[in-house]
Amino acid sequence: MTSNRRQNTTFSDEENPNLPTETSARAFRICQLRSQNPHSLNHDERIELWNLENEQFEELIIQPSLSYYNRYFERGPVQTDCGLGWRNIWRRLQVDDAACLLLLRMSLGVFRSLCDILQSKYGLRPTLNVTIEESVAMFLRTCGHNEVQRDVESRFGRTQETVNRKFFEVLTATELLACDYVKTPTRRELLRIPESLQTDRRYWPYFSGFVGAMDGVHVCVKVKPELQGMYWNRHDTTSFNIMAICDLNMLFTYVWNGAPGSCHDTAVLTMAQDGDSEFPLPPRDKYYVVDSGYPHKQGFLAPYRSSRNEVIRYHMSHFDNGPPPKNKKELFNRCHASLRSVIERTFGVWKKKWRILSEFPRYDIAVQKRVVTATMGLHNFIRISNYFDEDFVEEVRHTNINNEDFESDINDMETTNIADGDHMTNIRDNIADMLWANY
Repeated sequence: MTSNRRQNTTFSDEENPNLPTETSARAFRICQLRSQNPHSLNHDERIELWNLENEQFEELIIQPSLSYYNRYFERGPVQTDCGLGWRNIWRRLQVDDAACLLLLRMSLGVFRSLCDILQSKYGLRPTLNVTIEESVAMFLRTCGHNEVQRDVESRFGRTQETVNRKFFEVLTATELLACDYVKTPTRRELLRIPESLQTDRRYWPYFSGFVGAMDGVHVCVKVKPELQGMYWNRHDTTSFNIMAICDLNMLFTYVWNGAPGSCHDTAVLTMAQDGDSEFPLPPRDKYYVVDSGYPHKQGFLAPYRSSRNEVIRYHMSHFDNGPPPKNKKELFNRCHASLRSVIERTFGVWKKKWRILSEFPRYDIAVQKRVVTATMGLHNFIRISNYFDEDFVEEVRHTNINNEDFESDINDMETTNIADGDHMTNIRDNIADMLWANY
């Protein structure tokens, strides 16, 4: 007992836990006054009780509420020393077009045009502190580099709430843009012969019925555990299987968006034809070039396939690294693969520009589907606005790419290429005969 008493005496008045604090003293005095009959309190005691209760209310209710508000709701200035800040970014972009292509995935002139059209035609609006250019730049940075919002926040000197809100505002506007820039061709347009086809002696006049190249591509998607089986693809990831058609100018002309990654390409085509009344089915004698994962039927020209008695090469790598075509079927397949490679090159540019499509997905399935539509619209906008965009030019150089990675398992579709194919078989044989005669 003596030692404890001596130890307690070493505390100062402020540190001694046995002495009443100001708060406890106030609470004690309030209890004293409240224990008396209110009518027995004199004027000074009533004033004292009123003041003490006000102090207690401010300490217990008002101050914690203000502290919570200041911490979680009040916006202070964001530190920009960990990023350039939009003003510094914009200053650099205006003098360095290479930096603009790297940061925004397009040239400065195309970026200005994009901002103008999103504001004038598609309803994007600036706010008091954030311009149209900054909003679009944050969106392009997110999609082009698959950056998390915290990285965009630090780079642009904005709060995460602002980055998130502007992302969805620009996403909505670019979806509207995509509706105008990825336009399904009409029947009259499908009857026209593309000028780019007529001027390419590799394919003209042999593939005179060509109206586009069709294929599927997988886009990563984040799904709930109970949906993973549906979206699990043959590459052991969850994805959409996007079916698209493009022309010789590497412009998307049609897209079927949102099919689960477990669906075969032919199943996605069936979904599109059954689910879209405006599906651009080619007129008679016109066709899309497709790989052997699709049925060889009216409107769809597939390559010759190997059989048990005959091996027929198809992939460009088979011809680049081996002997020349040995017969008309292999010659047809080589030309067919070269022509069809335009869809693979188009996919290549699209996914190269927008890494959000091929890297770890950061948004849920509904948002990722919208991102697919928006970035396809941006792809066409860039191509139309700047035909010599560096990413497109680089892909055009690789006209004979190895497209084995995109090829479906042809054994899965062994029985689907028989029906409804006599007319297309005649077209294919006629093309092969013409090619072989001029070889």
